[in-house]
Order: sequence, then C-alpha cells, then structure tokens
Amino acid sequence: MKTRGWFFLSVLLLAGCATPYSTEKNFWSFGMGFDVIAVSQDTWHISFVGNDFTDRAIAHKYALRKAAELAQNAGYPYFTLSDEQLHVDNKGSHATYSERKDKKWDYGYGNTSTTSETTIMVIAKGYHQAPKTDAMVYQSAFILRSVMVE
Repeated sequence: MKTRGWFFLSVLLLAGCATPYSTEKNFWSFGMGFDVIAVSQDTWHISFVGNDFTDRAIAHKYALRKAAELAQNAGYPYFTLSDEQLHVDNKGSHATYSERKDKKWDYGYGNTSTTSETTIMVIAKGYHQAPKTDAMVYQSAFILRSVMVE
C-alpha cells in the first residue's frame, strides 16, 4: 500500500514540471519535446512542444541551445536563426460543477481548467565564419557556455 502511495505521489510531482530539455518527441512523451530535421549539411529545422508549465522564454532558450549544439557538433562556430514561430495554443478545457441542495437553499460550485502547449519552430543555419547579415549571429561555444537548461 505504501509503495502505491509513493508511486502516485511521484507521478503527481512529475506532472507539475515543465517539459525537460532532453525530451525527444515520440509516442511516450505524448507529443512533447524536440523534433530536429536536417534540411541540408548546415541547416536544421528545429521544433519543440512543451506542456502547460513550459513558457515562451523557456521554449526559446531550449531552441537556442539546441541550435548551438547542432552547429557545434557539425563544426560550425557560428549560427543564425530564422523563420521563428512561437505559439501558445489552448489545447482543451475541462469543467466540473457540483450542486448541493440544503434544507433552504440550492447552490453549486464549479471549476474550469484549460491545458495549453507552447510550440517553437525555427530554422538554424551554421557558418564557418560570422556572416555579414542583418540577422543576429550567435557564437555556438558562447551559447553553450551561457545558456543553461535543466
């Protein structure tokens, strides 16, 4: 009996956390996490879907760090991000209502909750030298040192 209680407590604690950085999108992650597609040798389409507890700032930080990892691992010390799309979508809502009849009064109370997903999609392009462009140019090594994720 105690084991079952600890199991349910663990599940509740984990359910109250943002989607972790290390999550890869698959069946077991319920569609949450990263999906990376190599578009060419130096270009990647990165998408990340987070749960209710993953806000826009965290999603952007995750995408920035993932782009730096991809660029660095492919031998590109610089990279740019383009076509960034960041959305917070309401996925569904749930409402409950209870009614109570007392001797003199009828009254009720209710609760409504809405679930949402934070989604970011971006194109990352790696460079051997810093390009001359109006776009923000990031240094892979600097981002990996300074942008920490849990």
